[in-house]
Amino acid sequence: MNQFFSHNRWFSILVPVTAVVLGLLSGAVIMLATGYNPILAYQSIVQSIFLQPYYGGETIRAMIPLVLSGLAFAFAFRTGLFNIGVEGQMLAGWFVSVAAAIGFGGMPKVVLLPLSIIAGAAAGGIWGLLPGFLKAKFKVHEVISTIMMNYIALYTTNYLIKHFLYTEGERTPTIPKTASLASPTLADLTQGSRLHWGFLLLLPPLQSPCGSFCGKRREALSCGRWATARMPRGTRG
Repeated sequence: MNQFFSHNRWFSILVPVTAVVLGLLSGAVIMLATGYNPILAYQSIVQSIFLQPYYGGETIRAMIPLVLSGLAFAFAFRTGLFNIGVEGQMLAGWFVSVAAAIGFGGMPKVVLLPLSIIAGAAAGGIWGLLPGFLKAKFKVHEVISTIMMNYIALYTTNYLIKHFLYTEGERTPTIPKTASLASPTLADLTQGSRLHWGFLLLLPPLQSPCGSFCGKRREALSCGRWATARMPRGTRG
């Protein structure tokens, strides 16, 4: 039976569809239990996303980091590793990307924008290198190490922001426009939403053959796979 499903071309469609349906049913049960009308709620969601450009743009903007997180997790999972370190790579990537944008704010956009994105991706990859090393050399379970790394990233970035990025008034400096993916065109098309060109970052990872390493020797590839799996997370900022 398992072999049948693994080779069935419809199985790749059935799994995500089933997950979505179960999620909607679970949400409906919770809403019913708390006195809300799930049909009205889902109707409002669909109408807002597909019939109101502003909410459609905001939905796409909000889903960009979520999709990149899912892709990063899926890469590690397809290679036999279970990663709980989403937040850690996210924070590391965001911090380094913002720091690069602020620190090199005088550069032209053609240089600063890709530099900030690459810096964030590299930070996410580097942050995942330690759990990969511990897994490969000392058999430390990735769930434990990545959860711990989440807290290390949280407090480390918090310290660095407060002591190095805060300006007067306790806020970080404004990100230079030359490092921003903001788009007046997309904002106009979506009635003033904050939709930006960041959704284009989803296209390369979605086409990446992340399962091609599954037959490789785990010990030899753990570090590289963990680092690679975290790079999409670093780009989410």
